[in-house]
Amino acid sequence: MIPFRAQVKFFLENPDSVDGSLFVGVFQRWIQQKALDGLLIDVADYRHVFEGPGVILIGHESDYAIEYRNGRPGLLHTRKRGLEADLPTQLRNTFRLALAACELLEAETVFIPRLKFRADTIEIRFADRLQLPNLPDSFERIKDDLGVALAELYAAYPVQFAPVEQDARYLFTVGVKAEGVRDIAALVRHRQPSAQP
Repeated sequence: MIPFRAQVKFFLENPDSVDGSLFVGVFQRWIQQKALDGLLIDVADYRHVFEGPGVILIGHESDYAIEYRNGRPGLLHTRKRGLEADLPTQLRNTFRLALAACELLEAETVFIPRLKFRADTIEIRFADRLQLPNLPDSFERIKDDLGVALAELYAAYPVQFAPVEQDARYLFTVGVKAEGVRDIAALVRHRQPSAQP
C-alpha cells in the first residue's frame, strides 16, 4: 500500500524569534537556484490564515510549507507524486527531502537568530482518507512499515510512535518521539542511503 500524499513535519525549536515573511524570499530564491530535488514551481503566502499553511513552496513532486497548525510552527513536507514501490521507501524519501530542506533553512543567514529544527519530535500524516482514514485500524495497517522507516531514520536512537488523535475530521497522524538525538545534522549523518525520487 502506498498512501497518497505522505507528509512529515519537523518542528521549529525557536519559533517565537522567526520572521515568517522571510520565507517568501528564501523559497523564491530556492526555485531560481534549484536548491532542492524535483521541480519547484511557485510560492504561496497564507500567513494571514490563523494556524494555517503559512508559506508554501509548491513543487511538482513535493510541497514544502512553514506550517502553523496547533500553534506549533515547523516545516511540513508533502510527498505528492512519488513512484516508490512500498511505504517504507516512500517514507525514506519523504524524510530525506524534508531533512534536506531543514538543513538548507538552518543554513540561511537571513534568519537572525538562525533557524533550528527539533530532531527528537516529528509528525507523520497521511493525506489519504480513502486508504487511511483516521481510525485505529489504519495504525495497525502501517505500524510495521512505519517502524522500519523510523528505525532507519533514527538508527541507534530509541524511538516511540503512536497515533496523535482519533478524530475522523482530521488527517490520520502519527506522533514520533526519539531519545538522545540532538539535531537535524545527526539525523542526516545516521540516515541510511535511500532510493532517489
